[in-house]
Amino acid sequence: MDLAPLAIKRAYMTFLFPFAYSTKNRQKIYDVLLKEGFSFFTLNNTTLENAFYGDITIIHEELAQFFYPFLEDKLFPNDRNSPDFIRFSKAFYTQGSLHHRERRINYEVMSIDVTLCPFGNGIVTVRTSITDMQHDISDILNFIHYFRVLEAKLREEKGASHHFSFGSYSSTSELLFSHFISYLRPFLLHQQELSYEGLPFLEDERMFSSAYLISEEEEILPEHLFRLGQVDGRAPDGKPFMSSTNFSYISNYVQEHAHTRWAPNSYIITSAQAQMTLTNLPLENCTHSIQEFMGTHYYNLFIHYFYKMMLLKLSYEYSEIKWGKDKLVVNELIELITKFSARYYFEEVIVRTEGREISQMLRKLFRINEHYIETKATLDSLYRIQEDQSDNRSNNLLFILTVFTVVSGIYGMNLVIDGWKDSSNFDGIWSYTLFEWVAFITAMCGIGLSVVLVCFSAIKSLQNIVRRNKRT
Repeated sequence: MDLAPLAIKRAYMTFLFPFAYSTKNRQKIYDVLLKEGFSFFTLNNTTLENAFYGDITIIHEELAQFFYPFLEDKLFPNDRNSPDFIRFSKAFYTQGSLHHRERRINYEVMSIDVTLCPFGNGIVTVRTSITDMQHDISDILNFIHYFRVLEAKLREEKGASHHFSFGSYSSTSELLFSHFISYLRPFLLHQQELSYEGLPFLEDERMFSSAYLISEEEEILPEHLFRLGQVDGRAPDGKPFMSSTNFSYISNYVQEHAHTRWAPNSYIITSAQAQMTLTNLPLENCTHSIQEFMGTHYYNLFIHYFYKMMLLKLSYEYSEIKWGKDKLVVNELIELITKFSARYYFEEVIVRTEGREISQMLRKLFRINEHYIETKATLDSLYRIQEDQSDNRSNNLLFILTVFTVVSGIYGMNLVIDGWKDSSNFDGIWSYTLFEWVAFITAMCGIGLSVVLVCFSAIKSLQNIVRRNKRT
């Protein structure tokens, strides 16, 4: 089918790459970042308002007024030793190009954020822009499609490369971790030979993409919005591509995923893989909207993406539990979700009406409420089952100890001990009576059982200490 073209005059894009790190390396990571020229981000430092966003200025006061105070203090701490969200940013303004087959599109890496989140999670944010010339929407979406792929494995993801004055790179992962943030690689967990399969919250090894696109003053069609949500750029043969031919399906998709508060001139389309803003207003009328995209709307997306990361991480960890052997792990996961719920997870985080509407859409499409309820219910169920198993083991142990106590009480331990008062050898045991043998065997078994229990408890405690240290 023929797809309607749409000329894009400017495109601002951000890509979110989640990662895991060991919390014991938190201090080392931000020491390295500061050494590499990153700036610790605080709202009090107004010199950073126009440092990382190209020709756009972000008013820090607007960020401060956008969130409820109970979350604002955690998102924007003034102390870099805070256990909450610590953001470090660095401007690059480096020109490069993405090549795919015979097509080439120039872009700029404006800046990169590395945000250390609680519980050993982190998010790298890469800001890019395409402002050199006008491009069709298919080319912009094609760029987003290939840039967000860290490692190309599927046929439709292969063939793209990045080219800069300092070198060429066959993948976005290689570009980031060989040049821009190579010093972060040693601290990443679950990354082996540039494989990200151990990160349960990194879906399909693709970054989450967000974009603000300014088009010509043409009508914005449902097919444009659908392609934005699905990141449908061009097919392998270079033709414009859309992953549906059913107009009813497309219409329903747009109705469910689009924020239409500023229609018909501006739309925000949100999906599981992207959040895109498309407007046909003149550039001079878009300044404040672009500021929101890079400021308040970015942080709205950021906090909900963090929620999704945490819940997927918890789901992954309880799925890896060895049945009947990891009661302590279950307890730790319950403790983790309790801390997460009490300190960071809130139903409402945004003060303004428009922000709340977008927040509700993010919660719905990220399935945050469903993930939270499912994870909490599963952990509670696991805990109850583990408790029942533990109670059964305790009852069995209590039964054995009771038998020893009763037998010892009936026969009296002094019966044998008195025979040992005058000699340190055990020759006399062969002359014991039947009742003395019963008492002696009971005593030896009881002592042996006690030694075994003490050793088992000590070994288990040491294993738990070692495992806790590894987790942190």
